[in-house]
Amino acid sequence: MTRIDVSYWSRTLRALRARQGMSQRDLAELLNVNQASISRWERNLDAPSLRHRRTIRDILQRALDSKQDRMLKLRVQYAAWPASLMKEGALFVETSASLAREVGVSELSCGASLYGRFGDEADALMSQWERAGIFSGDLAMTISLNRISTPEGVVYFRGMDTPHISSSGEIWCLCEIRRLTAEEYEASKAEFGGPLLPISYDALN
Repeated sequence: MTRIDVSYWSRTLRALRARQGMSQRDLAELLNVNQASISRWERNLDAPSLRHRRTIRDILQRALDSKQDRMLKLRVQYAAWPASLMKEGALFVETSASLAREVGVSELSCGASLYGRFGDEADALMSQWERAGIFSGDLAMTISLNRISTPEGVVYFRGMDTPHISSSGEIWCLCEIRRLTAEEYEASKAEFGGPLLPISYDALN
């Protein structure tokens, strides 16, 4: 083990503990070593074994994935356009403030389902969207054409939906919508051959 290797692991462990808010004792328990080992590694006196290095890299990757989840939620929360983050069951993980305004409701709270809000036609399309495979990793994206019932009457939207694998392994879908006129809705529906256009990963090759 070179001095450079030892120094790298010293910096890595200090950064990991600072990022995760862990004490040396916390990290020692996580790696199943004694606290003295963590102290030696951080003081450049020794370096983790190959097995422990792999575990440390796994912890770092999970921490990075978790940060990406938070960044995606913030991106949706503060989006200037109507957007949401959804999981299986059409449950909201996060929404932008502009989404509720765009679809004419007072609130779309996290954890609530989209089902039962905008009429039977919207529910049927949502069910078709889920069955198409957006939450099973089968699709790269979908384009959907939505005709929904709101307090102001029937309105039309085009949705662009892309999956994101969260740090827990659960698939979330980033959904962004744009209002259409009735004429644009019908023209797009004729072009797609229906209200839903699933796009597989193979189609992108």
